[in-house]
Amino acid sequence: MRKVSVIGYGTIGKRIADAIRLVDDIELIGIGVRTANASIMRAHLKNIDVYCTDDSRRQGFVQTSIPLRGDLHDLLSKSDIVVDCTQSGYGKTRLSLYKKYGVKAIFQGGEKHDTTNFTYSTFGNFYEFPEQDFIRVGSCNTTGIVRLASALKEYGIEFMDTSIVRCTTDPDKANKGILNGVKPTFGVSHHGPDAQQVISDLSIYTQAVAVPMYNGHLQMHSITLTNAPDKSELVHKLNNYPRIVINDGEFGKDSNQIANTMDHLGRLRGDRPEIMIWEDSIDIRDNKIHLISSIDMQSITIPETIDCIKKTINPTLDIEQCVFETDVSLRLFGNKNYKFLKKESVV
Repeated sequence: MRKVSVIGYGTIGKRIADAIRLVDDIELIGIGVRTANASIMRAHLKNIDVYCTDDSRRQGFVQTSIPLRGDLHDLLSKSDIVVDCTQSGYGKTRLSLYKKYGVKAIFQGGEKHDTTNFTYSTFGNFYEFPEQDFIRVGSCNTTGIVRLASALKEYGIEFMDTSIVRCTTDPDKANKGILNGVKPTFGVSHHGPDAQQVISDLSIYTQAVAVPMYNGHLQMHSITLTNAPDKSELVHKLNNYPRIVINDGEFGKDSNQIANTMDHLGRLRGDRPEIMIWEDSIDIRDNKIHLISSIDMQSITIPETIDCIKKTINPTLDIEQCVFETDVSLRLFGNKNYKFLKKESVV
């Protein structure tokens, strides 16, 4: 069983740590963190071993009675794979250290593409996975775009025009948000070019604005297809595709209602790794489809990260097996047709 550690225990790190513990064939051996806080205490109460990555802050752990298993060097010496979930730019500074200890490292979307020169997203480039020690998993919006593009591939995507209404910040960082206003990104936003790092021939233009909310990004797509299906076929196709859910209103008419529904369904933290597409938003005119999807930016990349860990361990792994095992382990919405993921049908 491969031993995996998580560096950083913030919005993404704590979710990845919890997800790893649900997977049978990998073991979470600990988390590396800089500062003692309430989240780290909760990790300790879950019997997760804690390692301090900043020697100057060890005293804080003593004061809060959080026992330490060692420092970053101790953690790396026990690890086969590290999932680096630290703030943007921090992971790159540790590349030489990861090389020194001979560990493979998976970075999150906050790191730049050139940190690894390969951005991974399961439904976009599973079979292009390189033989290298360092991989970057695409960001939340990139993941959403790639999943949808993969599901629509058989209809021939000629062009995606996507507008993104994104949360200013995550719930635990709300003090950094815009108090009252909308902050636009002028020109093309980074989300389209990011998706093209996964699907090189995807024709897409993205715009984005940030708004003062934190319960999920919104993506509004207008997609020109070579052969557009009718609405009933499209709804069936998307609703049976892994990690995509068609919302007929049952989950809520707005993003806040969806978040509350996930919480009532017993999802930890109300997480929703699946894309949720409002059925009423789907409109097909000639060869162009329009739809609106809701994305939980805090959890959408978690399944892809678990897939990445699995693929790192077993380069010959089949995509159907990988996605199925991950989805079952993470208890995602079932009744999906994983045969859509045959190699020849992947974007």
